[in-house]
Amino acid sequence: MTGKPDTTKATQHKRRHPTLEEIPFVRELPIVASATMVVLRYVGAWLRGGDEENGGFGVRLIALGLSGYIALYFAEKHPALWYAYGGTGFLVVTTVAVRTGLSAGRTVKDLEAAPAPAPAAEEPQGTDTPNDHEMAGEQTPEAEPLTASPAEADAAFALFVEHNVAYAVRTDPKGDRKGVHTDTLLKILHATGMLTDWTEPMLRRKCKALGIPVRKQMGIRGRNYFGVHIEDFEQSLGRAVRVPPQLVPDLTLNAPTTPPAEPPAPPPEVALIQHPAEVG
Repeated sequence: MTGKPDTTKATQHKRRHPTLEEIPFVRELPIVASATMVVLRYVGAWLRGGDEENGGFGVRLIALGLSGYIALYFAEKHPALWYAYGGTGFLVVTTVAVRTGLSAGRTVKDLEAAPAPAPAAEEPQGTDTPNDHEMAGEQTPEAEPLTASPAEADAAFALFVEHNVAYAVRTDPKGDRKGVHTDTLLKILHATGMLTDWTEPMLRRKCKALGIPVRKQMGIRGRNYFGVHIEDFEQSLGRAVRVPPQLVPDLTLNAPTTPPAEPPAPPPEVALIQHPAEVG
């Protein structure tokens, strides 16, 4: 008996259900979730940053809640505003995802667990001829002692303070640090072998002589002491503090995001800075 072949089993065998990752936009859900978590961390850091200010945490929380209430109030009267809110949220989340590297498919845990960059392999040294050594000796100048004018040394010291204030604020995991204590600055100087005969009051006098504001009490991790507050410093500078080179974000794909473990070292010109008692 002849008839059409039964292709039902073959068709069922070839038919495959798509996986979740093959469904459009599903692969982007972890990226959106991670970027949203980063945005919420920024908001939380902003709320905690009010602890040391006049308004405090409560005022910032009330302001945030009031802003949300006003936004919902107008959205009820004008439903079209939901499109504006959604578009703004989409732009914020997308920008955070791109700037932090989450758009490459990584999550917040991946960013936190990113390994430190591997040291660059040393290039093999080629065999130099005697003529090469002679030419290198003729072109290489002898090491000259470091020289700097008092103004250059003062500028280097101010840059050292500025970089360490930016470093302390940017690398704080809780996001509530607003500056650096003056005795911490002195420890960094002494650790590099600079100004080892200076005391902390001398460093404070030097800061004030250079126009760097110093608070009598600044709370950092439950400890109140003399310190340089970022808002006071930026107000005296008339601009935002400059970020040290090691904190400049690397926007290349899959770039490591591990922050530097050591604070910025002082420029070598700081070793030639004048004693604060000698500053006129």
